[in-house]
Amino acid sequence: MNFAGVFQVPAIFFSQNNRYAISVPVSKQTAAKTLVQKSVAAGISGVQVDGMDVLAVYRVTKEAADRVRAGGGPVMIESLTYRYGPHTMAGDDPTRYRTNQELGEWERQDPLIRFRAFLQSKGLWSEKDEEGTIEEAKQTIADALKKADEFMSKQTVGDLIDVMFEQLPPELEEQKAMFAAGEDR
Repeated sequence: MNFAGVFQVPAIFFSQNNRYAISVPVSKQTAAKTLVQKSVAAGISGVQVDGMDVLAVYRVTKEAADRVRAGGGPVMIESLTYRYGPHTMAGDDPTRYRTNQELGEWERQDPLIRFRAFLQSKGLWSEKDEEGTIEEAKQTIADALKKADEFMSKQTVGDLIDVMFEQLPPELEEQKAMFAAGEDR
C-alpha cells in the first residue's frame, strides 16, 4: 500500500475484515480501531463498508474503481463481515474462541438472506425464482465438471505428490509409496 501511495498506482486494496485474525479477535492483532485507518499511513484514500450488505459493497467498490480509473490514486476498502466457519481446514476449531450466541447473531445478518429479503420486498424475487436459480447453478456446475473430466484425467494422490516438488523429500516418497500400495493412513 505504501508503494501504491508513493507512486499513485491504480490499485484497490480490499480487506475483508471478518473480525478474526485466524483464531483471535482482530483487537488482539492490532491496536488500530479500524483496518482502513492504515490507509492514512500509506497516503491513500480509504473507506469502510458493511460487508454484509451486497449493495453497499457494490456501490463502494464501483466508486473506488471509478476513482482509480480516473487517475485518482489507489483506494483501500475495509469490508466489515463475519467468518462463519474455520479459518482453515487444518485444525482450526472456531468453537474454541466463539460462542453459539455470537454465531447466531451474525447468521441473522447473512448477506444472502438480507439480499433475498430486499429483493422479495421489491417484488423481484420469489421461491420459484430461487428454485430455478438453484437448479440452474447445479446444472452449470455439473456441466463444468463433466467438461473438466473430459479435458483432464483425474489426478491421483501420487500425481499430486509428484508435482509438489522438483525432487521429493523422503517423507513424501514414503507417502507416495503408501498410496500406491493402497494404504490410507
